[in-house]
Amino acid sequence: MRNKRNFNNLFDSLCVTLLFVACLSAYVLMIWFGVVNPKEGTNPLTTLLVSTLIWVPMMAVIGILIVKGCYEYWVLLDDSIYSKKIFSRKVIIKCSEIEKVEKKIVPALILGTYKSESYTIYSKNKKIVILIDERKKSTDLDYVLTTIMEQNAL
Repeated sequence: MRNKRNFNNLFDSLCVTLLFVACLSAYVLMIWFGVVNPKEGTNPLTTLLVSTLIWVPMMAVIGILIVKGCYEYWVLLDDSIYSKKIFSRKVIIKCSEIEKVEKKIVPALILGTYKSESYTIYSKNKKIVILIDERKKSTDLDYVLTTIMEQNAL
């Protein structure tokens, strides 16, 4: 399990991306058939205004959600743990720099529950959140983090 990308909520990230593509497709179809090629008796300006007021804010919210919370992965190396989100810098915490590890429930983009159990790893000025998946356990991560938690307790 070391040196392998482990995604937080990959399925949910893909579902949100598909929702964004569906919204974009619906908006483009409404513009194409309502504004560019309108039928007789329709008002293209009204169609443009209504479809823009409905679909653009929805796509903006979904786009922000994708950039801020989707496609995050973490990797456990021999001497460090790092995490990377889309359009952000890599956060690297060396195992020797870990000050505190908390196992708690955090809000997360999970279709249906919106909460997930996680390890939150703290160093001096960095923080990594690793969501725990019940189906895909990481024994290496559990071992490293419990060892660090025991060392910090002493």
